[in-house]
Amino acid sequence: MADPLAVLRSFPPDKPKSQAPHDLDTQILAYIKRLDKVPAATWTKTVDQKTLLEILDPAVHSIAYLKSLHEHISLVKQDRQRAELLFDQICIFFASFDPVQVRFVGELWRTVWEWALNSSQSLGLLDLSVLSTALRRLDPSGATFTTLHLRFIRQCLGAQTPSQALAILDQNIFAYPQALPKNAPAEVLSEDHELSNAFITSTSGFSEDVLPQHVLEYYLLGAHVYMGMRNYQRARLFLEHVILYPTLQHTASIFQVEAYKKWILVGLLSDGKMFPQPRTVDQAVWKTLKAAGKAYEALADNFEKRNWNKYQAESEVGSQIWLDDGNMGFVTEAGNALLRYLVLDLQKTYAALTVDRVAAHLSLAADVTLRVLSQMIEGLYLNATLTPGSTAGEAILRFNSTSSTLATSQQSDLALQTKRIELLVAAVRDVDCRLQLTKEHVAMAKRSKSSAAPDAELADQMDLTWEIPGSSTVVPHQINDDSGDDEDIMV
Repeated sequence: MADPLAVLRSFPPDKPKSQAPHDLDTQILAYIKRLDKVPAATWTKTVDQKTLLEILDPAVHSIAYLKSLHEHISLVKQDRQRAELLFDQICIFFASFDPVQVRFVGELWRTVWEWALNSSQSLGLLDLSVLSTALRRLDPSGATFTTLHLRFIRQCLGAQTPSQALAILDQNIFAYPQALPKNAPAEVLSEDHELSNAFITSTSGFSEDVLPQHVLEYYLLGAHVYMGMRNYQRARLFLEHVILYPTLQHTASIFQVEAYKKWILVGLLSDGKMFPQPRTVDQAVWKTLKAAGKAYEALADNFEKRNWNKYQAESEVGSQIWLDDGNMGFVTEAGNALLRYLVLDLQKTYAALTVDRVAAHLSLAADVTLRVLSQMIEGLYLNATLTPGSTAGEAILRFNSTSSTLATSQQSDLALQTKRIELLVAAVRDVDCRLQLTKEHVAMAKRSKSSAAPDAELADQMDLTWEIPGSSTVVPHQINDDSGDDEDIMV
């Protein structure tokens, strides 16, 4: 047999014959077949007192390096020192591997990633960035959901480092691993794809089977992270993903019940009131959710009426409910937010007023009110200034103009919205292309073509609308038959 080390280094070739994606696929697949014939002992033996992990370049020989990592995992067992060394080598690999090469060995890649996940916990490591770096390097768009996404979020929350989950959560999910439709041409893995589910499929090995509960748990845990980070806009989006998830027999799941309760609290924290009912929600599911969340709706009612004393009483009476649901912290935070909204409501009427008058509005002592106002200003919840007085009650609160701040915020929001739309358009284009490959779409197209007249396709392209002169109202053109009866057309 040829020198094993020469075989491992045979790809990529020094002088590649072609860089065309189809040819590159063929070369990589042939290379993998050669690696399968390499004796198992080769992957862990030393050459000149160096292991293959020290000889191979993970950025160039990514497949061979990955296979060697996989074989070294079986040797670690309970040896902590060896585990730490292997983890360091995995970190180097995840920071530099060729993402195109590993598309062909998804199961190996996932096995190594899962070992690193488990080892970070057993080794007591709090920095999980190596895991998110690997996921982002494999799929820079982060657009295809895998079960590794969920496992990573669980690990971040278990390690009490939720901020590290943002590297994955901030990427919008547009697709799930699926199998190619029958008779559809196989994907060229080394080609550049707009959407990553071209190479992250149900058979690629990068993910276990994705079940509905995986998706619901991912979005629910993600919403919890965003609530903790005070990113209520993103939290609302994740919670509504759960609430609007299709269900069998119009039955609400436990995930949806929990999401609805948090959704109410996010509305109070974000807008000072409950969000409006989502337009596309299943009405039977919505009815169940409202029945399950009555206690939270009572809190929301007091919040919207700005009745802080009653809100406090309701929160104390239902304390066991909030504790059982794991929402006590958010209920308390909403109570603090209610005080802020009471102050912000004053801005609609007053330009300045004494702390005594604010205290009377809040039903609090003057010194407590002064402390609350100071905390609001320091926390950037309130754009105002405090002028000291001889006593706490005589201090003056002056509201600042917010026009320039609002203009800057609107421009920033518009830029972000434009970027999101551009990403969505690219994803929709890819999904539309894949939809045309499904047997359902082909069958529908055949039925439409067979039922249409010979010139139907050309006629369908005609503009059969007309515009009323001097008006923007557009009316569909009506073709009268010869039945003899005229009908009134109401515009």
